[in-house]
Amino acid sequence: MKKIIFLTVSTLFVFAFNAHTQCIKDIQNLISQPEPCFFIGYVDFDNIECFDVFEGPNWKYTWKIRSASDGELIASYDGLAFQHSFKKFGGYQFCLEIDKDGDPSNGADIVNCVEYTTCEICSGDSIKMAYNSCPYGEGCEITLSTAILAQNDYGLEPVAKFIVTYLPTPQELLGGYESYDINFGEFPVEYNPFNDSILVSQNIKIPFQRGCFKPRLVFKMKDGYGAHGMDATACTEIELRSEEKFRCIACANEDGECIASEAATKISNEEDSCDPFFFCNQLRETKSTDTSSRSFTEMLVSPNPAFDRLHLELPSALGNGARTILIYNQIGQPVIRHTVPNGEKTSIDLSLDNLLPGLYFVNLMENGKLLSSKQIFVQR
Repeated sequence: MKKIIFLTVSTLFVFAFNAHTQCIKDIQNLISQPEPCFFIGYVDFDNIECFDVFEGPNWKYTWKIRSASDGELIASYDGLAFQHSFKKFGGYQFCLEIDKDGDPSNGADIVNCVEYTTCEICSGDSIKMAYNSCPYGEGCEITLSTAILAQNDYGLEPVAKFIVTYLPTPQELLGGYESYDINFGEFPVEYNPFNDSILVSQNIKIPFQRGCFKPRLVFKMKDGYGAHGMDATACTEIELRSEEKFRCIACANEDGECIASEAATKISNEEDSCDPFFFCNQLRETKSTDTSSRSFTEMLVSPNPAFDRLHLELPSALGNGARTILIYNQIGQPVIRHTVPNGEKTSIDLSLDNLLPGLYFVNLMENGKLLSSKQIFVQR
């Protein structure tokens, strides 16, 4: 008969087949030490039912780690303690089995289990940022997105939110200006079991400021599901912080070629600086400054995130060769190929009905040369 026993103030649940024996002393998530999602666990040496200095050497101790959602076995360790690093964010079950009589046919004498969700993003995922538009004097409309490698979404609340921190310029700091957060509303997130990832994407508007911005993504934990650290306090939320800054410096015109924000962002990250840049009319490389006759090489895709169809605006062909639209999934497999006839600027609508939800890359090719590449999310 199973019984629930409380371990610590972290609301750690222990399930024991032996109704009066609790043998897992503790299981702890050592936050970022020595690496993300690193767990340790050990036996309660003070409980003689779990460890006897005279009989103990003949007992067999086995730790089994499984996925909390489906029971899939992840790892198994023999001994009085274990340590394990996870590669995927998610919830895991840790079980300790103690066999005292050495007879595997009648099963373990004591079995304790505890379930935890990691308090960190285990893999090196990052937040991606794409500019949608930067109207002069109005800030920028951008898309923040990421795909987090995950075992499951066990213990997560079904919503997340982006927070963007403004980093003042050196001149603003001298004037007493301080950093501040811009909080955006919660939006739904879903775990995708087909590619073991949690995909998130949100369109947001950032006000114009001369300094830098840094985004972070925050997930909330359900009460009692998060792992705890050395202080025995359970985590209540998980954060993914961007490694890079971005800028919202607007153009003085809206001709479709101005890339002031993109240019300033690149320089800020290369120089690790939030100095004020004035890129009012930084243009993409073109053959002419006449906007009425200038050809362009950028492909435009919408909507993003996409659902059942994707609309593409293609530039004029650069030569006489055939152009091809290639859509790849996250592991580089082509999932859609579409040949484009030669001619002037072309509008195309592609069906996405056969694609699973997730992150994809849309490439425009001509004579084997990559002309333009876009990243899209497909949602259902």
